[in-house]
Amino acid sequence: MKILYFTQLFYPSLFGGGENVFFGWAKELTKRGHQVYVITQRLDNTKSYEEYEGIRIFRVGSPPKIIGTLPVGIFSNFSFFVSAIIKGIELARKNKFDLIHSNTYIPIISAQVCSRLFGIPHIATVHDVYLTSKENFWNDWSKQHGISGLTKKIGPWIEKKIAKTNVTLFHTVSETTKSDLEKLGVDKKIVVIPNGIDISYYERKSIDTKNDAIFIGRLVFYKNVEILIDAFSNVVKKIPDAKLVIVGDGPSKQSLVEKTSAAGLEKNVIFKGVVSDEEKIRLLFESRVLLNPSLVEGFGMVILEAFACSKPVIVSDTKPLSDLVSISDGWVVNALDSVQWAERIVEIISNPSLSEKMGTAGHQRVVSDFSLQKITQNLISLYGIVSSRN
Repeated sequence: MKILYFTQLFYPSLFGGGENVFFGWAKELTKRGHQVYVITQRLDNTKSYEEYEGIRIFRVGSPPKIIGTLPVGIFSNFSFFVSAIIKGIELARKNKFDLIHSNTYIPIISAQVCSRLFGIPHIATVHDVYLTSKENFWNDWSKQHGISGLTKKIGPWIEKKIAKTNVTLFHTVSETTKSDLEKLGVDKKIVVIPNGIDISYYERKSIDTKNDAIFIGRLVFYKNVEILIDAFSNVVKKIPDAKLVIVGDGPSKQSLVEKTSAAGLEKNVIFKGVVSDEEKIRLLFESRVLLNPSLVEGFGMVILEAFACSKPVIVSDTKPLSDLVSISDGWVVNALDSVQWAERIVEIISNPSLSEKMGTAGHQRVVSDFSLQKITQNLISLYGIVSSRN
């Protein structure tokens, strides 16, 4: 098959789960002999076109300021929206695509224009629905450092616009997001295929544990990282040299750094910023447990990465995070209870044998249920059904 992807972030900008998922699919599909073309946002110091591991990557629009999340500027988003349509039309005129697959928000709208112009089936992936998953989400989002206040109006409009888009079908990664899409008014068929990861990329290594806990993700308000800093104020009372590594960037970073300093935790809480995939995996292997306190989540890709590294997880009682974790490989705690977080963190880092046992269970589970190869086969089957309708 010949497939055209629209995704605003793509290699080498792999900050979050969404772009990592599409990158993983593209690599696996290419390995299996399919042709994958990708339209993505231009970044500073990147080429307008390159082939990477057989994937044809076209970068368009004006380079946005990247702060660990999707581009937030109105101009850069509009620039991508228009440029992606133009590039999509150019590619569709030269190639007979079997289908178009788009990734969340602006790319879905650009992709739909090309889909309608050329009669190409279009699958739209939605990872999260913020409007129905958290009250006042967009209002809170617009209050973050460096975020335009206009997003509290534009964000809900885009989500409602996507829900009414006449795509061939919607794909999402969890039953939770499927339910949120239905609440938003999506009346098209919604297919759930969970995320998967390439287990071979996370080769089991014997590395000394240097850090007790790790958080990996975008530093935005709904990731709820503040609760981990509050928890560590209690953790260090029992384990004075306990270490929490925070990997990622975003509009909340400065306030988190200030909160850490105010709590006197500069030696206990280490901010690593955005790191390479290799560094991220090394840090996971060096840590005792992964923490994910998010208040809103479409899936929780980093949980699979922790399991692949044989690390247990502690997550908030937010679906679908709580659905991904079983009693054998992690714990679920109240998202807003810092005392509960502290108790579980102390318990797991004080008991290395328990951490190892739970991590092993997680590794077995990710191999059996979430391997990229297995998930991609499900995706190919879906592609076959959709493209045959054309």
